[in-house]
Amino acid sequence: MKSFSSLFRPVFPVWLAPLCGVTGAALFLAGVACFLAYNWAALGAVCKFALPLFGLVLCAAGAYYKGLQTGTGKVCGFACGFFIGLFFAVYGQVYQTGAFAYEFCFAWALCLLPLAALGGNRWLWLLWAAVSNGYLLAYYGPFLYRAGTGTVLFLWVFFLNVLCFAFAERAYFKTRRGGWFSLFFLFMVLAACFVRGLNNWGPWFWACLCLVLLFAVYAYAFRRGAAQLGFCALAADCLLAERIISGLRVGGFLVTVVALLLLFVASAWGVYMLSRREGKHA
Repeated sequence: MKSFSSLFRPVFPVWLAPLCGVTGAALFLAGVACFLAYNWAALGAVCKFALPLFGLVLCAAGAYYKGLQTGTGKVCGFACGFFIGLFFAVYGQVYQTGAFAYEFCFAWALCLLPLAALGGNRWLWLLWAAVSNGYLLAYYGPFLYRAGTGTVLFLWVFFLNVLCFAFAERAYFKTRRGGWFSLFFLFMVLAACFVRGLNNWGPWFWACLCLVLLFAVYAYAFRRGAAQLGFCALAADCLLAERIISGLRVGGFLVTVVALLLLFVASAWGVYMLSRREGKHA
């Protein structure tokens, strides 16, 4: 097995193994949630409350006895935070509290914050960031097209994820571990810039494009990997492509298609060459 796995070591990036482990744990927890949802009508009120609470206590005990910094402890801590949200969902469904989705996300994020701070588990921080983004999107989403609300949503999402991105990058430069962890926050920042840039043709478009390019310069200057640079290149390409297509004329169709193809091919080639250089130095 060791000789067989050594054949694939240069092919797969180092962040793939932990990402697969976390994905497996997340899929298992999602299966538990789907099991409850599918059998919801057949479960009594006591059983509905007991299942998430039992999972919460069991995972908390596992994280305590295995240690918060071990692999098993981190998975149990992440599952503990997941069962907190599942309990809030069950509570709202059983008693029909009439709460909005953003209130559910707010309560969940509020409970995750001390748990993540005490455990020092970055997976819990990632879950907290995802739930916090869900709160912002659920709160401002229905009022997105009202005057000024889109700007407020963009600023909240942007600054929340930039702050998380900065902490994740600082942890990487300090420990030289988990360098891929900040990709989620970078994706949310670029997604916010992308949506805000598409909805505005004035200074907001160019400001969002400059922000995307600024993150690309950071990824290249500090050698943060092809993944970060690839995200930035894709976001910049999509913004520019939409800008070019919006001004499309019938006579310039062929020129536009060729320009877009060259734009994406050049970005993909640059990211590919950077990833090859990383593989040689790994």
